[in-house]
Amino acid sequence: MRFGKSKDPRKQFGAGRGPTVAPSKDYAPARNVRKPPFHAEIEAASNLAADSPEFLTFVVDVVGMPENMAASVAAAIRQQKWKISPNPLALIRTAAHQEARRNLLPT
Repeated sequence: MRFGKSKDPRKQFGAGRGPTVAPSKDYAPARNVRKPPFHAEIEAASNLAADSPEFLTFVVDVVGMPENMAASVAAAIRQQKWKISPNPLALIRTAAHQEARRNLLPT
């Protein structure tokens, strides 16, 4: 096995130097600091019971789904995926439809 021109692999890097390792970089999130629209409303609704009148109002007015989908919307909010989504309402609608299909509810 040959290491460059030198026969001694320790001399490959020069006088007492080894290969350089870059210092670790500080992590800076690429996402915007601003919360997506309706984040506060969804956060508040996540603390409500699925059968409360306030939650049913949230399902109809904010999410734009019928009241019979409230249980599916609550399950979608409990999954917590909406917190990292750029469009949390669309994610909640999609997850609620998937949950309703799993539970054989009319969509």
